[in-house]
Amino acid sequence: MKFFKLDRFFAWVLFISMLLFFISGYGMTRGIITNSLAIDIHNKILPPVTIAAFTIHTWYAIHLAFKRWQIWNWFTKIFLVLFFVAFIGYFNYLQYFYQEKTNSDTGNTISDDNSNNSANTDLNNSADNIQTKTFTVSELSKYNGKNGQPSYIAVNSKVYDVSDLFINGTHRGCNAGQDVTANFSDVHSQSILSQFSIVGTLVN
Repeated sequence: MKFFKLDRFFAWVLFISMLLFFISGYGMTRGIITNSLAIDIHNKILPPVTIAAFTIHTWYAIHLAFKRWQIWNWFTKIFLVLFFVAFIGYFNYLQYFYQEKTNSDTGNTISDDNSNNSANTDLNNSADNIQTKTFTVSELSKYNGKNGQPSYIAVNSKVYDVSDLFINGTHRGCNAGQDVTANFSDVHSQSILSQFSIVGTLVN
């Protein structure tokens, strides 16, 4: 009975987590809640809670099903343990260790170990760094990816052209034409910026 109540509790946690995933996802892409709050909920709070709730709830349900089918033995126990170890390990790797990069030529994501492409892009960006155009906050806001404008963002006072990544001026709830330094490190590593051209600097 105690385990049944625990399972019911985590079933409700899982249900609420899924609802919040939808709300925070639409918050990032549709602006129904503030962007910073949506990113914190979607990327920091929900993943570990949802993984824990899913693991406990499904473990209990599967083990009951195995018992009902009369196949609850050492083999199925080991199988279940290995399955959930792999499941938890994989999603924890995605959550805390995996970093994506974007190929600015194709708009597709590539893994961090694609060193050849990164090296070539770094050489191209060395030439881009020569550019000395300066942007005020007001001027930067014009490059919002709307009405044919390119998509520019500022990170640590450098302005990058992210037009290939920002569709209609938006990427994961982040809007082009803004200084995104405050929230950038919550989503990406600094190395991802090597994929994009520097078009100038942001001044106050």
